[in-house]
Amino acid sequence: MTVAALPARPVGRPLGWWGMLFVIATEATLFAVLLAAYFYLRFKSPGAWPPDGISDPKLLKPAVMTAFLMASSLTVWYGERAVRRDDMRGLRIGLALTFLLGVGFLALQFVEYRELLREIHPSTDAYASTFFTITGLHGAHVVAGLLLLAWTQFFAWRGAYRSEEHVAVQTSALYWHFVHVVWLFLFLALYLSPRL
Repeated sequence: MTVAALPARPVGRPLGWWGMLFVIATEATLFAVLLAAYFYLRFKSPGAWPPDGISDPKLLKPAVMTAFLMASSLTVWYGERAVRRDDMRGLRIGLALTFLLGVGFLALQFVEYRELLREIHPSTDAYASTFFTITGLHGAHVVAGLLLLAWTQFFAWRGAYRSEEHVAVQTSALYWHFVHVVWLFLFLALYLSPRL
C-alpha cells in the first residue's frame, strides 16, 4: 500500500486568514445591528432627525477622515503587495503610512468630538446616544487596527515576513480594509443621510 505524501505547504487560505474573516463577520454584524437601531430610532422619532436644537453633523472633518481611511486602505494594500515580492522596505513604508493615516483619522475624530460635546452629550437624547456609540465603537476598532499594524510593523523590522510566509500582514490588511469599509457605511448613514 502506497501512502500519499502530504503537501509541503497547506493548500488554500491559511487558518489565520479564516480566523480574521470570522472576527470581521462578527464585528460587521455588530455594526449592522447598531445601524439598524439608529434607523429604527430615526424613523420612529416623531420630530426632526437630528432633533430640533441639534444641527446636522458637519461634513468637512468627516470627509477628510473618510479620505484618510481611503488612502490608508491603499497604503496597506501597497504594503501587502510589497511583501509578496519580498520587498520588505515597501512593506515597512506601506505599514508606516497606514499607521500615520489612522492616527490622523483618530486625531480628527477627537477634534470633532470636542466640538460636538459643546452642543450635545451621549445622554442628550436617542440621536446623540446612537451617534456617539456607533462612532465611538468604530474609533475603538481603529485603535485596535493601529495596535495590529504596530505589531505587524515590529515584526516587519525584525525580518519575520517573506513572500511565502506573511499571514500576519494579510490578516492586518484584511482587518484594516474592514475598518475602512465600515466607516464608509457610517459616513453615509450618520453624516449624509440626515441631510436627505
